[in-house]
Amino acid sequence: MSWLDKILPPKIKRDGAESASSTVPEGLWHKCPSCSATIYSSELKQNDMVCTKCNYHNPLSARERLNLLLDENGREEIGAHVKPTDALKFKDSKNTLTA
Repeated sequence: MSWLDKILPPKIKRDGAESASSTVPEGLWHKCPSCSATIYSSELKQNDMVCTKCNYHNPLSARERLNLLLDENGREEIGAHVKPTDALKFKDSKNTLTA
C-alpha cells in the first residue's frame, strides 16, 4: 500500500449507487438553461415556467399560454371543426416523405 492510498478515501461501492439512482423518478428536476440552477418541475410549473433564481422565461406551448391569459369560465373554442385545405393545389417538387 502506497502513501497515496492511505491519504485518499476508499472508493465508493457501486452496488448502493445504482439502486439509489433508480429510485429517483424521471422529470423531477429541471435545469435552467440560463443560470444552470436545478429547480423542482412542480415549483417551475407553479411559477408559470419562470426560473425562481434568475427570472428566465422557459418556453410555453400555445395551449399553456392561452390557459395563462384567458379565464376558464366563458371561454369556448371556435373553429375547432375547421380542417386545413390546399386551395392552391400545391405540389412539391421533392418527395419529403421518403427522406
